[in-house]
Order: sequence, then structure tokens, then C-alpha cells
Amino acid sequence: MQERRVQILDAAAALIAERGFTSTSVDDVIRGAKLSGKSHFYHYFKSKEELGYEVLNRQFERFAERGLAILREPMIDPLERLSLFIDGVVALQAESGGRRGSPFGNLAAELADAHEGFRVRIEAVFERWASQIGSLLWEARPMLQDDVDAVRLSRFIIATLEGAVLMTRVKRDLTVLEGIAADLKRFIAMHVRDAEQTERRPW
Repeated sequence: MQERRVQILDAAAALIAERGFTSTSVDDVIRGAKLSGKSHFYHYFKSKEELGYEVLNRQFERFAERGLAILREPMIDPLERLSLFIDGVVALQAESGGRRGSPFGNLAAELADAHEGFRVRIEAVFERWASQIGSLLWEARPMLQDDVDAVRLSRFIIATLEGAVLMTRVKRDLTVLEGIAADLKRFIAMHVRDAEQTERRPW
């Protein structure tokens, strides 16, 4: 039973990534998941919207396991963790040659104005992401300048990465993301105390 549910979610995620949510129909998902009919789909999901919400949640949980986990690694210096996280975003996009894009950014661009249910859930995804980075920056506060606002900086980091991923997908050129990631690291470094006060600077 659970295996069939995952099969549907995987098929839906692939179709939404390729076509967008609006252009993906329940029939498309049924064909993609190789279901025998609509009754199988509606046994697991009450509606296309419910399926979309679960796809979004599942993608964030996967992102949390693979990407955000490094932000919580206690054995690594917090600013080095942030550097590794940025590298991880670049590596994830490199797997698709820069054509994958961000599932969160893609859905936000498509549905934030048209579908309140998705807008609320996508907002929650970005806030959870910002909270993770904000917690890391709070942990790193002895290494940062006194005027650093962890909340604002965490949102700036997310906005920069999301924009870079979008530009990379449009241009189909991974060097765009690589360059912006390097610039982002330099920007963060500008908020770090000088070398005499902080010797563990990772970049």
C-alpha cells in the first residue's frame, strides 16, 4: 500500500517538475504511475491539490535530509557548514546540468498568486529553511560582526540561491550558479570579524 502511494508521489513530482502543477492532470499522474484507473488514485489522495501538497512536503523533507542536514552537523564549524551547504546546492543542480531548477521556487512562481493553499505552504517551506540558516547564524554569532541580523541574512541567502538557480535553469549554464555561489560566500565573509578575532574562517 505504501509502495503504491510513493509510486504516485514520484510520478507526480516528475511531471510537476517538467510541466508545472497546473498543466499536470490527474490522468497524467495515473499514466505516469501506471495505475489501472482513477479509483486507485482517489484511494490515496482526495484531490489533485492534496497530491500537490504532499509532493511539496516530500520534496522539502528530501531537501532537509540531503541539504539542510549539514547545517545541523555539530562537529563542523558553523560557518564552514554554511559554506558546505552552498556547495551542496551547486552540486545538486550539477546533477541535472543546471536544468532542474528549484521545486519550491518553480511552484512559488506558478502558484503563489493563483492558489492560496500552495502560497501558504510554500511560505512555510521558505520559513523553515530560513529558520535552519538563522539558527546556524545565531550559533556563529561570536564569529560575526555585532550588527549582523540573522533573520535578514538568512532570507538574503535563500533569495540569492533561489534566484541563482532560476537564472541557471534559464541560461542552462551551471557556471552562473557557481559564480553567484562564490560571490555569496564573499558577501557572507564581509560579515565575519577580522582574522585576529576569528581564525576559523572557512572561505
